[in-house]
Amino acid sequence: MATITFTDRLVASLRRSAPMGAAPAFGLVVLVLAQAPPAPDARLTAADVAKVTGLAVQQVARGSKPGAGMTLNFADAAGLVLGVNFGTDALYTNAKTQATVSVMGKTQPMPLVHALVPGVGDEAFDSPPGSVQWVLYVRKGHQAFSISTFLARGTTPRLTMDQLIALAKIIVGRL
Repeated sequence: MATITFTDRLVASLRRSAPMGAAPAFGLVVLVLAQAPPAPDARLTAADVAKVTGLAVQQVARGSKPGAGMTLNFADAAGLVLGVNFGTDALYTNAKTQATVSVMGKTQPMPLVHALVPGVGDEAFDSPPGSVQWVLYVRKGHQAFSISTFLARGTTPRLTMDQLIALAKIIVGRL
């Protein structure tokens, strides 16, 4: 039994619509296939993010948009809103103890800890240092994650730290 694909149907349709004796203009057809949506992740869903933030978000696949490189990525009509990376407790420890970063062979100071955030997991801190924070690192047992919002304009985070903390508490409860 032969399997007929979408492409086979498209080609057949183009052939039927071409004038008798004319070759269909396949070179002019651009076919855009949508990437399948990512499977929902029980640790944090689009419904969770929408409830906490009031934004109409959807989960988007890693790599489907510039900046969507995290394990979980959420966007609304204006763009990326939130990303979450999961890992072992080493993710947390490495971030907490980072003091420098090497860029093009030069070592630059780059600590990540701004302040400890009590009441989230076994331990947590917000980042980066300075007047505006948009990342929260959390450890629970041997598991860890970072939850980050994106910047809307310059250094204005799309979500508040209180919203990131509320979302982090949801994740901690599901680890």
